Amino acid sequence: MGLSQQERDEDAPDISYEEEVTDTLADVDLKIKKNVYYGEKTRKAFTSPNSSTYELFNTLREPVQVDNYVQQVYYHDRQGGRIVSVVGKGQVLENVLHGPYTKEVNEIIVEKGMFYKGLKHEIWMIQNRDSTLADKVHYHMGWYRDAEISYYDEATKKKIKEVIPYRYGKKEGTYYRFFENGKIAVRGNYFFDQKVGVWEEFYNIAVTAVKREIQFRPQFYLKDFDPYIRREWTKAARMTYESTKIGQ
Repeated sequence: MGLSQQERDEDAPDISYEEEVTDTLADVDLKIKKNVYYGEKTRKAFTSPNSSTYELFNTLREPVQVDNYVQQVYYHDRQGGRIVSVVGKGQVLENVLHGPYTKEVNEIIVEKGMFYKGLKHEIWMIQNRDSTLADKVHYHMGWYRDAEISYYDEATKKKIKEVIPYRYGKKEGTYYRFFENGKIAVRGNYFFDQKVGVWEEFYNIAVTAVKREIQFRPQFYLKDFDPYIRREWTKAARMTYESTKIGQ
């Protein structure tokens, strides 16, 4: 079912407190602060890209410097009237999503979750149009909660080396490997512990440039599939090789 107007307005977190037996302090304002999430003040906003879709969310009031590695950082493009995701490169962004997010299609909730400074965080629920659960994903600061993350600097954990996605005890989702300077080195997908689809290797240069594409099994259950190199490029993006197997 869709959110009623009353439910859309009631986005304050539940806070409980115990009354003092002896009142020794001056009276304080116990009013619950609305639109404050993870200690940050936000403003409520919404978009409606078409007549059947409605997105309700909150954005930070001040610009923030976003994560250096997470591949999807979300902010509200006010001029375009839409939510945009960008690759985190340590850039400063305005109107970054922070707090609860809800998406409705024809007054049916199809997606619901929380953002933390532009990153998906905590539990996200995805529903079908008939309100049945399609997926439930646990995030932590933009990564799958159970992902294995290794670092070049294990002491400070600021330079990510590798992100291996895990869900329900198996490798599943997008894999990333980074050069020590933070640029992406390898990207591809796992499903049910198997490499699937096209994996990309990148050059370690100023601009993002693909070095080669490697084709793994299209479906995880195709056991007799032999991986092969699809294409290769120079640093100047000139193609030097293309496999004849493409399209077969």
